[in-house]
Amino acid sequence: MTQYDIAILGGGPGGYVAALHAGIKGARVALIERDRVGGTCVTVGCIPSKALLDSSHAYWMTTHGEEHGIVVQGARFDLPRAVARKDGVVKTLVGGIEQLLKARKVDLITGMGTLVSPTQLRVKTKGEAEVTVDAKNVIVATGSNVGVPPIKGLAEAKPLDNVGALSLPAVPRRLVIIGAGVIGLELGTFYGELGSSVTILEMLPQPLAFADPELVRLLVRALQAKGVTVVTGAKVTEVSRKGRAVSVTAEVEGTSRAFEGDEVLLGAGRVPNYSGVEQAGLQTNRLGITVDERMRTNVKGVWAIGDCIGDPRAPKLAHVASTQGEVAVDTIIGEDATMDYDVVPNVVYTHPELAQVGLTEAQAKERYGDTVKVARFPFRASGRALALGETDGVTKLVTAGKDQRIVGVHIAGPQASELIAEATLAMRLEATVEDVIATIHAHPTLAETFREAALVAAGKGIHVAR
Repeated sequence: MTQYDIAILGGGPGGYVAALHAGIKGARVALIERDRVGGTCVTVGCIPSKALLDSSHAYWMTTHGEEHGIVVQGARFDLPRAVARKDGVVKTLVGGIEQLLKARKVDLITGMGTLVSPTQLRVKTKGEAEVTVDAKNVIVATGSNVGVPPIKGLAEAKPLDNVGALSLPAVPRRLVIIGAGVIGLELGTFYGELGSSVTILEMLPQPLAFADPELVRLLVRALQAKGVTVVTGAKVTEVSRKGRAVSVTAEVEGTSRAFEGDEVLLGAGRVPNYSGVEQAGLQTNRLGITVDERMRTNVKGVWAIGDCIGDPRAPKLAHVASTQGEVAVDTIIGEDATMDYDVVPNVVYTHPELAQVGLTEAQAKERYGDTVKVARFPFRASGRALALGETDGVTKLVTAGKDQRIVGVHIAGPQASELIAEATLAMRLEATVEDVIATIHAHPTLAETFREAALVAAGKGIHVAR
């Protein structure tokens, strides 16, 4: 029997990255995963949804490309073929991760794992054999599950989750989505671009509650052109299905309204998964397993990372889980590592995309008061955005202090997911507006909007009227 330095329960973006990182450090590692490595993100979440969103956007541009001189008669979208392409992307990535694990000499054990003590796990493999894994340290990375709200008739209506929505055989003519979070808006964008009439019902006053309200309003307006309608303040009370039709009843501004569709999709977010660790004595709160800044739980020798943890500062994001995995491993081997959540980029892959890092305007004013200044540069004033034909959007800078240090950046527009990287690095280095202005940006690029917004912040705007 092998005693491992580190055993990791869960092979998602937190678990498998921790395993690879530990392998680089020379640790003896076991990675336990009940399905395919990559977890929700790689297999049924981040990656496959982006693959399909790229396909839907290509179709949208093809069928709305007259301004580019693209005229296509009788274009159609082959959903099964797009799904097959998505599956191929996932297969390639999973295979790549497995090869990396083998190269780092990580033992991948496939089966359902249970933490029976701080140093031991039992794994029931697919062949029903039971394997015991002993380890000096254990990292819990069990992820999250789809949140199912207690709505009358919902279960009987057989709603789609993110897995089912990524594998439909045909595009629904009408789609009702419960929840205007990241999942709801991204999948709403996908089906809207394919021609579905999409209605997204959100109980809160604003979709994407974490995001800058100004940019969210811009995004919602842009999605309307793609057949996506967002209804806020809508508390769903009942769901019923009759044959191939589904009816969703919601209270909106004190009035009961019915929304009809061919499918109903759950986009209300996810909940932490404690599967396999319930009896280990780990302390939890309403958000998940309690950890400190080094990812340690209350049980000596047990760490937790990713969606299963209950730190309110930690966004439930794949790249956050990966970083937490690295911090946990570094702590285990005796290095000084802690998590810092002040500069974490967050992206919504709608079209246009929405990305942000740091404080919103309201948060900055609460923290820094009257020293806060806000500057904007619209994509309609960007030569590159005009050339692309994608001018919906704005780059918004939030600064604080006499030196105008950048404390928040919010981007809605084409390729915002890529543009936010520069802003994240700038904030990490505590850059000021003048630092960005002094940095030459290539022309014509979308990245110029960041410097142009900095110029506006300094009162030196060049390509916008004062």
